[in-house]
Amino acid sequence: MCRSALLFAAFILLMPNAARGQGGSANEKASVYEGWRQYSVHCARCHGQDVLGNPVAANLLVSVAPGGPTAEQEAFLTVVLQGRPERGMPAFEEAMTSEQMEAVYVYVKGRAEKRVPPGRPKDPG
Repeated sequence: MCRSALLFAAFILLMPNAARGQGGSANEKASVYEGWRQYSVHCARCHGQDVLGNPVAANLLVSVAPGGPTAEQEAFLTVVLQGRPERGMPAFEEAMTSEQMEAVYVYVKGRAEKRVPPGRPKDPG
């Protein structure tokens, strides 16, 4: 086997599971996928596709990262539920179920912690 093939094989074996699109329980994968779906419908327009940030709204990669103002699930869900009307963010209390909001948190948290790569997650179904 040539040297570049060996290096590539070593890279793949050492790459974190999430970056390969693997790892995590089936339940977590389903939550990430559903969170991505809900984020794409309700959040991406303002917060950026794939949670990559946008000058229009808060950068969720920073907000949900450890130490961020909505790093904890309860704080995140409160903001999503009630909105921040003074900053132009609508409340999603009537637009999303609590399960959908929780799935968005799982997806955004995974993106902030670099466990979920950009792009469409693999459909677990």
